[in-house]
Amino acid sequence: MKSINTYQILLMTFFGTLGSIIIGFIFFNTIIFNYRTTGFQFIMSGVYGSLFFSLLEYKSLREQFFGIIFILILHLLIFTGKHLTINYVIRDIIYLGGLFLSITLYHQYISRNTHLKLYLRSLALVVFYGVINTLFISILQMIKTKAGFPPISFIFTIGRISVMIALGIGLGIDFYIQNSKQILKLLRIENQ
Repeated sequence: MKSINTYQILLMTFFGTLGSIIIGFIFFNTIIFNYRTTGFQFIMSGVYGSLFFSLLEYKSLREQFFGIIFILILHLLIFTGKHLTINYVIRDIIYLGGLFLSITLYHQYISRNTHLKLYLRSLALVVFYGVINTLFISILQMIKTKAGFPPISFIFTIGRISVMIALGIGLGIDFYIQNSKQILKLLRIENQ
């Protein structure tokens, strides 16, 4: 028998990912389903971010750490496979590190703030992930190209995608948090 926390993790991950996919589909159409495009970040970041948030919400620090390692290894296997190099490992650590840092800040300082209305909280995730991911990806681009500051158009594109991904994840998670009792009841999942 699965514990109720396992169901909550799965459902929160599902709704956060669904939110990210919906926002991605609205702005980028079906390109988000092509794993060779930047738009695929809506799916992968949706899964990773929502899963990590649910681990922060329902699991211990040790399980969260193993979750981070599992997600990193999974990401490396999916997107690098047999072509694994140190450059890919650094790229993915920076990419996932930005996502996990912004989700952690959001979880620690915003999601538990009951003074803010539920859906307004997701705007804080937009700010955190928008700034952190844009900064991390810009630094990664400078390292990769061995050049100076990336062009403003590159920074704007990364910032826009980051904001939309975070909005989708945040709205999906907030939807689940607000409706979790009804969803669990509908699915006939009860405390065991």
